[in-house]
Formats: sequence, structure tokens, C-alpha cells
Amino acid sequence: MPAVKAPGPPKISAPDSGGRGTGHKLPTGGGGEGEFSNRPPEGRGPRERLSRARFGLAVLLTTSFGLFATISLGYMWRRAQLVFDRASQSYVSVWHPIAVPNLLWWNTLLLVLSSVTLELARRTYFREELLMDEWLGLSRPTLRRAVPWEMASFVLASGFVAGQLFAWGQLRAQGIYLGSGASSQFYYFLTGLHGIHLLGGMLVLIWTVIAALIGSSLESRRIAVDITTWYWHAITVVWFGVFALLKLCA
Repeated sequence: MPAVKAPGPPKISAPDSGGRGTGHKLPTGGGGEGEFSNRPPEGRGPRERLSRARFGLAVLLTTSFGLFATISLGYMWRRAQLVFDRASQSYVSVWHPIAVPNLLWWNTLLLVLSSVTLELARRTYFREELLMDEWLGLSRPTLRRAVPWEMASFVLASGFVAGQLFAWGQLRAQGIYLGSGASSQFYYFLTGLHGIHLLGGMLVLIWTVIAALIGSSLESRRIAVDITTWYWHAITVVWFGVFALLKLCA
């Protein structure tokens, strides 16, 4: 008789580990049920959002730098302009320099300190070991570590703005107003324009603090704080240029 082969034990396939595991998804986005189906579309993840935001900031800062550079060139050109004096039969300068208030040194120190404290807040938002509890919903470390630095930056920046206004008051007390001459016009315009840029950053900074208090998206706050910090650093660098220009041309 022909031999009959006995059927072997049924084969048991190994469990599929390709994204169909226990059903638990890590808060950092790895593993778990539907890992690939829940993954954000290409170009919409946190890194891509941050890159796009930084690119937009770079475009904005390029425009702002160009604006300040143009005004500064106009400032130096106007200062070097000469007119012909018939009495002396020579070209003379009609530029009347103003004495820059010494208060601006203290204002500069406040702005630098505000930039340092905001950088400390930004680094806190990018320390993953500190944020794991917030990812898991166990606690909110940003309220304890980042928000105090943000508030310190806001207070220091407020001191800078108040100091700038007080410096304006000192000039007005000396009879130097916006329409007193070209030098005073450039002074008020440059410092005022810089102050407006800083106030814009302060508004965004307050939004990030309020968002942290009400528990808004951590990822959105990280991006907002990162962009605000780099913007703040750039505005601080711009102020160095403005202050140096005012002092050298005084």
C-alpha cells in the first residue's frame, strides 16, 4: 500500500508587530495601534512646522534688517551733507548733533538680560527629559521652568521700553523735539521703530504665557517660544547697531 503522510501540527503565525501591537501609542509618536495611519501627513510634523516657521521668520527679519539698514544709510548721508555758505565762501555742515542720553546704556543692559532669560525659556521647551511628564499628561513642567523665564523677559523688556520713553522725556526737557532738526528726527524715528518691533515680540510672548496657563498645545507653544526668542535676539542685535550709530554720530 502507498504510504499516507500524517498531517503535521497546525502552523501558528507570529503576531504582527508592524504597527498592530498592543494598541497603546507612546506619547512621543512611536509604536502602538495604527502607528502609520496616525502619523501626520508628510510635511506636517513638528519638525516641518518648526522649519516653516523659522523660514518665515528669516524672511521677516530680512525685511526688517533691510529697513533699518536703509534708514541708517539715510542717517549717515544726511549727516555728511554740506551746503554752500556765501559768507565764508565754503561748504559747511548744517547737521546739529544731539547728545544721546546716558540712560540708553542701562536700557541696553535690560534688553540684553531679557534676551538671555528668554533663551533660557526656549531651551527648557526643547529639553525632552523635562517635558515627558507633560507629554504623558502627568504634570506641566513648563509652568514651573519656562514661564517664569518668559515673565522675567517681559518685565525686563517693559523696563527697556519705559527707559526709552524716559530718554525721550529727557530730550524734550532740553528742548529737543521731533521737529527740531534732522538729527532729532532720525533719533526719534530709529528708537521708535525699534520699540514698535520689540512691542510686537512682547505681545507674542504674553500669548505664549497665557497659552501655557490655559493648557494649550505644547507643540504650538514650543514653536511660538522658539520663533519669539530668535526674533528677540535679532531685535537685540538691531539695537546694538542703532545705539552704536547714534553714539558715533552724536
